[in-house]
Amino acid sequence: MNLAKATLVELKSRFNVYDQKINWKVFCFIFCFTIGAWLDINGLWCELPIMVAELPEGWKLPSILSASTQIAQIAPFTFLIGRRLAPKLFTYVNVIYVILSIGALSCLLLSFFWNTTAVIFNQNHSIGLIVLNFCLALLDGTSSVTFLPYIGTNFAKEYIIPNYIGESLAALIPSILALIQGLGQDPGCSNITDTLTNKTILEPNQIKPNYSVQLYFLFMFGLLCISTLAFTLLNFSSIAKRERKNAKINQRSRTISEKSEIEVSPENAVNSQTNLTSTDQQKSQPLTVPVAGNRKEQVFLLTIIFWVSFLAYGTLPGLQSYSTLPYGNNIFNYAVNLSFVFLPFSIIFSIWSYEASVRQIAIEFSIVLVFTFYIIFLSISSPCPPFLDSWLGPFLTVFSWILTQMMYMRIRCLVAARLERFGEKVLLILGTLTMVGQIFGGLIIFLIVNVYGLLKDKDYCATDFHEYCY
Repeated sequence: MNLAKATLVELKSRFNVYDQKINWKVFCFIFCFTIGAWLDINGLWCELPIMVAELPEGWKLPSILSASTQIAQIAPFTFLIGRRLAPKLFTYVNVIYVILSIGALSCLLLSFFWNTTAVIFNQNHSIGLIVLNFCLALLDGTSSVTFLPYIGTNFAKEYIIPNYIGESLAALIPSILALIQGLGQDPGCSNITDTLTNKTILEPNQIKPNYSVQLYFLFMFGLLCISTLAFTLLNFSSIAKRERKNAKINQRSRTISEKSEIEVSPENAVNSQTNLTSTDQQKSQPLTVPVAGNRKEQVFLLTIIFWVSFLAYGTLPGLQSYSTLPYGNNIFNYAVNLSFVFLPFSIIFSIWSYEASVRQIAIEFSIVLVFTFYIIFLSISSPCPPFLDSWLGPFLTVFSWILTQMMYMRIRCLVAARLERFGEKVLLILGTLTMVGQIFGGLIIFLIVNVYGLLKDKDYCATDFHEYCY
C-alpha cells in the first residue's frame, strides 16, 4: 500500500514538473497537427479486412501496398536534397503544407476510387488503391523528416511527447472507426452453383459494413483538414510563438537585463552579464553540433531506430494477413485495429518516463524483438500456424500485434527525446534512418511474398483445418 502511494506521489511530482514546462494549448496544437503524419496510411490499413476480401490481390495486398509505400520514399529524399540546394524554398513550413494538401486530396479521391481495378500484365489489379496509397505515402514518408525536426528545432523537448501522441491518435481514430464499421464480422461462405459445369462450390460472402468505405475516407479527409488548421495555428498564433525556443531565450535575456539595470554595484553588473552569457549558452545548446563524447550513444540509438523502422513499418505490415487470417477474418480485424487503439496509451505513459536511460531503451527493444519474431514465425507457418484449434492461438496473435505496435512507438518516442538535445542535424538523421529502414523492410517482404511466393495463403472456405493442414 505504501509502495503504491509512493509511486503515485512520484508520478504526480513528475507530471507537475512536466506541466510547468509546457503550454497545454500548444500541446494540443502539436498533437492535432501530427495526427496528419500517418492518419491516411493507418486509415487505409484499418480497411484491409474488407479490401483483402473484395479486391483481386487477396492476401498479397498488404505486401503490395507496403512496396508502393517504399517507392514513395523518393519524396523525403527529394526534400533532403532540395533542402541542401535550395534551403529557402524547401523550408519545413512550405513542405509540410504541400504534403498535407496532397494527403487530404488523396483521401478525398480514395473515397470514390478505392475499388477501381485495371488489367496490367494480364492480371487484374487495384490500380486506384495502389496509386493513391503511393500518394498518401508521399505525405507519411516526408513527415518523418519534417514534422519531428520542425518541432525539435522550434520547441522544447517536452513537446516531442505530443508529437508522438498525435501519431498514435492517427492510428487510434481510424481503428475505432473501423471497429464501429463492423469489419470484424466473419461473413462465412455460401453454396454457389456454376451454371456452366453445374457443380456446387463454396464462395465467401461479401462483408457488409455498417457504413461505406467511401464515408470512412471522407472522414479521413476532414481530419487532415483539421491537421492543416492546427499547423497554421502552430505557425502564426501568438501563443505558439511565445513557446518557441528563440522566444524563450529572448524573454530570459530581457528578464536578466532588467535585473542587471537595477543593480548599482559594478561588481554585480559584471556578475549579471556573466549570468546572461551563461544562460544564453545553456539555452542555445540543444541547437549546437553534437560533441564527440556523445557519438557512441548517438550511433547506438540511431541503429535502434533503423531496426525499429525496418521491422515495425517495413516488415510487419506485409505479414499482417499471413499471421492473422488463418485464425479468421475477425482475428485479422482485431489485430490490426486493437494494436492501433492501444498506441496512445504507450505514449501517454511516456510523459512520466520520457527521460529513459540508454540501458532501459535497449531492454525494451530486446523484449519487443521476441514478439516480433513470433509474428514472423506465424507468417512462415501460414496457413497452418500453431494452436489453430485453440483459443490460445488467436489470443497470442492479437496480443503480439498489440504489444509490438505499442512498444515500437514508445521506443521511437524515447529515442527522439534523448536525441533532441543533439540538435536538428541528428533529428534529420533519425528521420532519414526511419525512411531507410522502412524501405529495406518493405522491399524484402515484397520479394518474399510477391516475387518468390514463399508465404502461403489458404482457401477462405476451407473450414476443416485438420484436412487442410494435415
